[in-house]
Amino acid sequence: YRDFAISRSLFHWESQSRTSADSPTGRRYRTHTHTGSHVMLFARRRHDDRAFLFLGPATYVTHTSDRPMQITWRLHHPVPPDLLAWLAIAS
Repeated sequence: YRDFAISRSLFHWESQSRTSADSPTGRRYRTHTHTGSHVMLFARRRHDDRAFLFLGPATYVTHTSDRPMQITWRLHHPVPPDLLAWLAIAS
């Protein structure tokens, strides 16, 4: 997965490889605010890290691509400046 901070308030997140925008999962991501569900975002620096960092609630902004979807999320709480460089490194 290629997940990384774009800025203190935007995060790039890549879905599972089979997820398309029109699949039930893709629709759930895109319409979560309309259906009343909440997204809680967790990140790790490398795919083999065991520990995750909780980034808090996030809201769908946009996506590109299918299988996997590359989603931009708006974080409800900006990433602290000291963690921004660590999260900006794409694995």
